[in-house]
Amino acid sequence: MLQQIAFMPQHQFHVLINFSGEDERILAILPNEAGNFRVVYQGKTIAELNLNEGCCTCYKGKLKKNVMTQLEHQIKNHYA
Repeated sequence: MLQQIAFMPQHQFHVLINFSGEDERILAILPNEAGNFRVVYQGKTIAELNLNEGCCTCYKGKLKKNVMTQLEHQIKNHYA
């Protein structure tokens, strides 16, 4: 059985993302040790991302390309 790596709320950080026009939202990003990130908005998980080799991919949920680009930029800046 595969061991699931837990997301760590104590390491979360927040980002401001522009979804479209004047629709800006503050999202919580929860990382885990495997390089995955859970994206949470108002207590609900809206996506789970994987950051590998400088590229961010969504493996759970569906986000628009402009949102993914902003998230990738914000996550990279957080760990720079």
